[in-house]
Amino acid sequence: MATAKKTPSGMWKVRVYSHTTPDGKKHYRAFTAPTKQEAEQEASRFSGDADRASKKDITVAEAIDGYITAKKGVLSPSTVRGYRRMERNNFEEIARIKLRRLNSETVQRFISNTAKDLSPKSVKNIYGLLTAAVALYFPEKTFRGIRLPAKQITRSQSLTGDQVAALYNAARDWLKICIGLSAFGSLRRGEICSVTYGDISDGVLYVHTDMIQDSDGAWHIKEMPKTADSVREVSTIPAEIFRLIGDGDPDERIIKRTPNEVTKYFIWLRDDLGMTCRFHDMRGFFASSGEMMGVSSTYLSDFGGWRRGSTVLSQHYQKNMAPVSEAYAAQMRSHFDGLLKSMT
Repeated sequence: MATAKKTPSGMWKVRVYSHTTPDGKKHYRAFTAPTKQEAEQEASRFSGDADRASKKDITVAEAIDGYITAKKGVLSPSTVRGYRRMERNNFEEIARIKLRRLNSETVQRFISNTAKDLSPKSVKNIYGLLTAAVALYFPEKTFRGIRLPAKQITRSQSLTGDQVAALYNAARDWLKICIGLSAFGSLRRGEICSVTYGDISDGVLYVHTDMIQDSDGAWHIKEMPKTADSVREVSTIPAEIFRLIGDGDPDERIIKRTPNEVTKYFIWLRDDLGMTCRFHDMRGFFASSGEMMGVSSTYLSDFGGWRRGSTVLSQHYQKNMAPVSEAYAAQMRSHFDGLLKSMT
């Protein structure tokens, strides 16, 4: 902020930048007051108002780009990548509209047109990015009465033991391991691809890393799975899967593939068998198996790395219940052991 200077008349004067005309000439505003403090306060108020006004004159495209850039350090790489993809593909209709001219009717038309080609979930994500970007630069701007497309209700059935067996038996060894870790240990793709030989000890797998893709498409290992709840020790995996894994350098990754490669090979396998499941459905099989055996949802959440429900056990109670947890894990491991033996 410029400092006020005393004039020959005894008044205090300060000049602040106002704007630049198309010919490149800079213009300034002068503020004069009886005291130095008053002059600088007037100048500061003008600068703040001008700054807020200039932010409202940016376009939707500029707001979205600025929002993603500003939040990059606190968002996951996959979220940033998704935002950049939406930025490129989904905002052309309103990209050049200034924030001050954006209104509820324009946004509703945009949402309705977008919903013609995209799923309700995608439309909701696009609207969420738009409103977050607008709120960053124009917090008093609100959109009233916006109607998003109704959420699609889909009914899906969990994979059966026979289907998991068919996939497992038809897979090559490295993909067998992936299927086993997911179906019998509830690991996600990124967790599977980041696990090392050193993470296995006495039939227990320690899950504490994840393989993620950054905004440039490169894959990295990070020292934390999807959520803090995902850090866990998995003891439901049958010995047969550990036999397939074998031994290796403690720092060496067991599966030397990326999550996308796991998906690609799984889809080829699935298609060859005439099935329509996703790799992620293996986690659903794990959860359904536990439910079928009467395993408490609390322990299923711990085993599978899901967030617990609203009723969270105290730390003392969890310690007291540890033997029950071990019993449930042994029950599931025995069940999966039997399933594997029946596959061959």
